[in-house]
Amino acid sequence: MRIAILLVLIAISATTETHLTAIKQLREKTRITPFSDYFYGMLELHQSSKLGEVVTIVQSMLDKLIAASGANEAEHSAQQANYEQQISKLENTLETTESELSSVNQQINDLTSDLSSLTQSLSFQGQQLLLLSNQITQLSDNHQEEVRAAEEKLNNNSRYLAAVQEVLRFLSDTLLGNTSLIERERAIEAAKQSLGDRHPISLMIQMTSQYDDNTIRRVITKLEGIAQNVQERLDSINTSSNNSEQQYQTLRSQFETTYSNLDKDKQFNQRQATAKDNDLASAKRRQQELQELIETSKELLDQTRIAQDNENTSYTSKRSHISEEISIVQSALDLLSQLPAQ
Repeated sequence: MRIAILLVLIAISATTETHLTAIKQLREKTRITPFSDYFYGMLELHQSSKLGEVVTIVQSMLDKLIAASGANEAEHSAQQANYEQQISKLENTLETTESELSSVNQQINDLTSDLSSLTQSLSFQGQQLLLLSNQITQLSDNHQEEVRAAEEKLNNNSRYLAAVQEVLRFLSDTLLGNTSLIERERAIEAAKQSLGDRHPISLMIQMTSQYDDNTIRRVITKLEGIAQNVQERLDSINTSSNNSEQQYQTLRSQFETTYSNLDKDKQFNQRQATAKDNDLASAKRRQQELQELIETSKELLDQTRIAQDNENTSYTSKRSHISEEISIVQSALDLLSQLPAQ
């Protein structure tokens, strides 16, 4: 700075070649910068000017430097405000995204837990439905076997009753009726031809026909008792079959109702599982998107902060240079203002 002041003094007071030589010698001894080089050149050009002209030139230079400093400050403030806005926006985006990611992670955990429970329920319900289906099939098979056995008993007892009743009819109408011996023999022969010689009824008719009327009546009484017992068995079989049929229908209806309700529950759980599985897939896609967005936001945030630091460094360096230049010119101007006018 002292060198610059000496140069101003030489520019004002010297008008000879010796002054120009002095400026060159001082210029060689001073560290050359773009500004000092420009300042030396300006003084060399105006070495013979009057004091007022030199002051005007130096003042103009000072004004330009002050304007450049103000522009530098304004540009720096604008850029810093822009960086701060970008950083704030990125930080808000990052905070919002991380918060959403936390919620999505919790949603994924909940959906995974729900799906696990639903899968277990579906497996258990499937086993229960299979068990019920097997029980219904077994119940139906058992019922068919009971029906077949009851029908067989009914058929056997019905045939037995019909045979007893046929013997009773023959004994009552033929052997005890007002028929001649010839008519009895004809009736016996007709029964043998109709039923066969070895048929139990034919054999019984043939054997009974040899008895007297009182014996035949006693036989008839016993056969009527047998017929009554057989009829009672038939009634009991029919009653038991009806009761069994009612119990079967009631039990089957209960099984089928239970099966239907359980199947509806299983279908509902299946729909729930499908919906939650779709939700889980969507949540995982969103999780991936958020993770990528967070990574990108962090990278942009780091890059913006680095750019802000670089701008700060550039601003500080530029401000230092401008301040140094203003100081030099201002000192020269202050010294010029102290000199007497020419």
